[in-house]
Amino acid sequence: MNDSTQPKRILSGITPSSSKGLHLGNYLGAVKPHIDFQDQGECFYFIADYHALNTVQTPQEFSHNTYETYLDYLALGLDLTKTTFYVESHVPVIFELTEILNNVINVGQMMRMHAFKDKLVDPNADIGTVNMGLFTYPILMAADILAFDVDIVPVGEDQSQHVEVARDIAQAFNRKYGQIVKVPQLYIKKEVARVIGTDGVRKMGKSLGNDITVLADPETITKQIMSIATDPARIKKDDPGDPSKNVIFKYLELMSFDAAKLADYEARYRAGTIGDVELKREFADFFIEYFREARERRSELAKDPAVIIQMMQHNAAKANEVANSVMNRVRQSIGAIYL
Repeated sequence: MNDSTQPKRILSGITPSSSKGLHLGNYLGAVKPHIDFQDQGECFYFIADYHALNTVQTPQEFSHNTYETYLDYLALGLDLTKTTFYVESHVPVIFELTEILNNVINVGQMMRMHAFKDKLVDPNADIGTVNMGLFTYPILMAADILAFDVDIVPVGEDQSQHVEVARDIAQAFNRKYGQIVKVPQLYIKKEVARVIGTDGVRKMGKSLGNDITVLADPETITKQIMSIATDPARIKKDDPGDPSKNVIFKYLELMSFDAAKLADYEARYRAGTIGDVELKREFADFFIEYFREARERRSELAKDPAVIIQMMQHNAAKANEVANSVMNRVRQSIGAIYL
């Protein structure tokens, strides 16, 4: 395992579940914290492509989403001189470890997972139709983590239960076989763990259509921003409004918009001297400029797919070196005989 004098090892991943590209919630809740962590330890970040099989049904979409997510991360500032950035399926021992970990957790624990329980909210739901990939998702996630001797796992609030399960599995495995796998620590950045979507109600998500795609063209971004739900009590543009009922103010805060200007917008909104359309246009201009350099970097990166594949191969080799070492230790601990 890692020596205590070594930098903390940090691991996190993202599931490439949509072909639309990363949205503002992904950026604020995952990408930006990942980039910020690059200077705080030894970072291993990955694209959890096999996790996406729960929802992605065609091979074309599966490969497209993985490749495009890799591009987005690089464009948004991930530094491969500081970080090992790999694709989950490029590290085969993760799936061997998943099978081993299946034997230290029970069905009852899996049935308490919120992703599984959410599928059964409808009283007419049939438990027999639940995808096994969804049911065992936390075990694969545990293998993603435990294969790398991780110290810290920064995740969104909605994934915290799964990291707790990974900790439980690690502890159960160690009770049975000795101190073999490292028990990770959970880290949640509360203020950005849950980003509300443009509907002002639900968590931002591509499948809900309440997202803002960060690296889309300006026209698409503007259209998405103009659809943002605002304070329903405002009938006319000069009616007083409540900033807490317009998510634009929260987005501006999370994107580190100028504090004095933000306070001025809030005061004008309460006084009814700035309309929703004007505010949306101001936000659209800010948003487009905020991600302008990233869009330009992405355009350049997309010109040479062969270079991106080489990056994937190089980072896969680095990831496999670590994971194979951990897996050899696990195999020895369970008494596996390898020729």
